[in-house]
Amino acid sequence: MRARILMLVVFASVFVLVALGCSANWEYRPLESFGTSEAPQQAQMCSECHADEHRDWMDTKHSSSDSMATVTVDQFRECGACHSGTVTHAASRGEQKPPSIGKMTKSEQNAICGKCHFNKDVMGSDAINPDAKHSPIMSVGFGEDKKRQLSCLECHSGHKGGTEMLQNIKAHVCFKCHKAAIVTMGIFQPFNYLAGGKACQLCHAVHGGTTGQLAGRMAIGVATCVPCHI
Repeated sequence: MRARILMLVVFASVFVLVALGCSANWEYRPLESFGTSEAPQQAQMCSECHADEHRDWMDTKHSSSDSMATVTVDQFRECGACHSGTVTHAASRGEQKPPSIGKMTKSEQNAICGKCHFNKDVMGSDAINPDAKHSPIMSVGFGEDKKRQLSCLECHSGHKGGTEMLQNIKAHVCFKCHKAAIVTMGIFQPFNYLAGGKACQLCHAVHGGTTGQLAGRMAIGVATCVPCHI
């Protein structure tokens, strides 16, 4: 009886979230529109001065020719994907420095990542909707119109972190904001946490909940609650 009641509550919650879900369609600029007349700067040349950064970058998907195959602009396949003015910087032997990404606004940082990661032509079904809400209740998301704007670099590193380029192991990235989750994960998900701190992402859609289905995962992790808790 209790299991049936739980199922009814879960599915009713999901129905409401689906009904409230926004459109999954969004506008994005063609990747070619971001290009400049600057010739592509080879990452290998950058490695002469930035050996540590180059080594870290080589461990990410950004260095993989297979992962970058859908990036149609040569300039955006290597260091020029994120850093502007690399050719001038190299020619001046470091005298003329590119704009510091760390000093940019959150909107400017997201625009750098978003030219590929918001683009369905580049990312396909993995594209991130910049209009989505990270929280289905509070207005938290990537756009500057949100009550609290998130930057991609709050969770992801520019170079480090392996294929997913995370600042820390997955759960610890979430703990930066979700302090209560430290307690609840310790009580309910200790094995998943000890296995690599992946429990949050097993249940929740971390990049937002624009569609009803994603909103459901953001709110209650329905994709994994039902199989275990009935």
